[in-house]
Amino acid sequence: MNLPLLFARRYLLAKRQQNAINLITLISIVVIAVVTAAMVVVLSTLNGISELVDSIYSPFDQDITITPAQGKTFDRDSLDLASITARPGVKDHSWVIEENVLLRCGEQQAVATLKGVDTSYLSMSDMADHMYSGEPVLSDSMGPLALIGIGLKVDLDAPLNDGVFKPLQISAPIRGRKLSKYQQGAFEQDAVAIGGAFSINIEFDTKYVLVPIALADSLLHYRGAVNALELRTTPGTDLEAVQRALSASLGTRYQVQTRYQKNALMYRTNESEKWFTFVVLLFIGLIGAFNIIATLTMMMIEKKRDMRTLMSMGASPSLVRGVFFNEGLLIVVVGVVTGLLFGLGICLLQQHFGLVALSDSVVKSYPVKVMFTDLVLVTVAVLGIGLLATWVPLRTLSRRFLHATSAKP
Repeated sequence: MNLPLLFARRYLLAKRQQNAINLITLISIVVIAVVTAAMVVVLSTLNGISELVDSIYSPFDQDITITPAQGKTFDRDSLDLASITARPGVKDHSWVIEENVLLRCGEQQAVATLKGVDTSYLSMSDMADHMYSGEPVLSDSMGPLALIGIGLKVDLDAPLNDGVFKPLQISAPIRGRKLSKYQQGAFEQDAVAIGGAFSINIEFDTKYVLVPIALADSLLHYRGAVNALELRTTPGTDLEAVQRALSASLGTRYQVQTRYQKNALMYRTNESEKWFTFVVLLFIGLIGAFNIIATLTMMMIEKKRDMRTLMSMGASPSLVRGVFFNEGLLIVVVGVVTGLLFGLGICLLQQHFGLVALSDSVVKSYPVKVMFTDLVLVTVAVLGIGLLATWVPLRTLSRRFLHATSAKP
């Protein structure tokens, strides 16, 4: 039988002569529970926001992107496409041409980024899920079509699939031709009908227009060259492992990046915010844990007679010290369990009912994603703080009170 734990359990639940001790004990449990719940809720919310940001950017930033280490373009034949697509985890691919262009529709005009892609890119980016109007296709029986961001469509007042009366005019600078010398001849122009408008986020909706890669090649005079090869992997694939293998295979002529590496600053910022918030909450928990010191101090004062009785019956100082250590441990455990349940309850309510709304955003309420690793981390961190707040002062307090108790006849 674990006597220290038995006594600690009785002390935790028993009525005391001083109601202040019960109140301070309750406050200690509540503080631990609130800090634990806050950690669970905040970390889960930051996880949800990171996942939302990832889902917003992933349609245009594929899992793996291969670009030239120097310059903007490279010849398609310089890559062994069959070998790359045959690698484990690689599901689909698309050659990409990307360049800034001037769009005109009637009297309206706007600067945009032209992205020439293969037909496979539409499924790679799940474009069907992001269509605001029209169909996710890059050609029909009449010829090539453009998919345009809804923001650009509104700015240009562009109609859908009208290649006769009001087509989308695309003007692009021709490589190698200087404006000062060629003037109008420095630009290539083409007209294309708009097949549909997509809506992903305000940045992409006002920036991108997708066209068949053949049209982009002809318009920009790339002559078979491309800016990148984008790859989509099967779900669950280790992107960094694929990236390392491709980098080793392709050598220094090419730069191979995962979408996380391509947007490293954005992902690092999200990760840094998460851990900075965690450290701040942990510090608040450390301050709140000092309530445990007050609880143990007042309890040792109240239980002097019990300690004297135990020691007269042969109990060692370590056993008596263990009683109060287990008392502090029970306070922390009860607080942690209560906080975890409360935090998980808030997260589940937010997931199912959207208690806290997110106005003027792509989602109606704050996204929440509970991760098991976060729960383990929060549990270990708060338990560590509680044990520290119990053990360190207990050594000093027990020497003082046990010495005073043993000194009395």
